Amino acid sequence: MQMPRVMRRINRDFTNRWMGPIAAHLPPLAIVHHVGRKSGRAYRTPVLAFSLESGILTPLPYGTDTDWVLNLRTAGQAELEIFGARQPVENPRVIDAEAALELVPELVVPLLRLLDLPGFVLLDRVEATGD
Repeated sequence: MQMPRVMRRINRDFTNRWMGPIAAHLPPLAIVHHVGRKSGRAYRTPVLAFSLESGILTPLPYGTDTDWVLNLRTAGQAELEIFGARQPVENPRVIDAEAALELVPELVVPLLRLLDLPGFVLLDRVEATGD
């Protein structure tokens, strides 16, 4: 179930400001560092992030058209801060719940199924080169 649009504003203006300082150190929370597609401004958005073998999966409770998702899709890349360390990610793509549920640990599948979210963002990790 998609959260009401009014919750986007409340979270952006209040909850994200409170969660921002701790989210990067409190898994499964993380911070997405992204650049505004129109403004070019740097943003930090707290998200849930499930680590997968080759990437990161992020639930989208506010829908697939949130600013941070659109910014990632436009830029094609971002950084995800987990445990205080930034990890470059790329190739953001929105996938549906059924595809996402096949990727997450079995322990969280019942909860995610119950939430009936409108989509997820799947990101690939950018592997460091040995230059």
